Amino acid sequence: MLQLEFLDYDLGQIMGYFANEWVVGWVLIITGIIAAAWLLETITDPIPLLGSLFDIIKFLSIYLGFFIGALDILVGYVVWVTQPTAVIVAGVLILAGFSLTMRILSKFPLGAVFAFAAAIFVTFTIYGVLAPYAGADYIGEYITQIISLKWMVVIGIIVFGIAYSLGGFLLSIMSLLGKIFSATPISILIGLACIGVGIVVLVMPGLVGIVLPWMPPPLP
Repeated sequence: MLQLEFLDYDLGQIMGYFANEWVVGWVLIITGIIAAAWLLETITDPIPLLGSLFDIIKFLSIYLGFFIGALDILVGYVVWVTQPTAVIVAGVLILAGFSLTMRILSKFPLGAVFAFAAAIFVTFTIYGVLAPYAGADYIGEYITQIISLKWMVVIGIIVFGIAYSLGGFLLSIMSLLGKIFSATPISILIGLACIGVGIVVLVMPGLVGIVLPWMPPPLP
């Protein structure tokens, strides 16, 4: 039977893997290439091999950007926790992660998605709590009516409205910021910054506040 040993790793072991200047440096460079793919593809377009390569990277960045962005946020957190003086490295990673993940998330109405998820969660929670008492004396009849489809729909709509009103504004602001930071010009600047910082991390890590040897985070 196939054994996927990495599934048995705990959070501390995973974070410890990223507590390495070479890993961080290459994560930055790969992130930068994906974030600045449009510019790099335009520059290298006259060169047959490189132009084709960056065409592929530009295409894949649409689908890989979200996952690379999530990885950037994780690595940025590891840097922030383990290297308090490497503020620039952690900041660039987290900013790049936000930019890449919001390329996808900003295309969705986040306020409605959040409210819909809250409505489903609350509705199913209420049903799960009340359903066992549907056959109880005195209150069973009322509970049966409450957990009927029509009243579950009503409850879901009410929760959706409340959640959308409370969280919609903040999520709309986040979505707006996401659209700004994921815009092509800003994304290119962030990508170039990632490539530059990544090279410095690989060549002269002390210049950006990384202290060697790099001590991994303690296990939880």
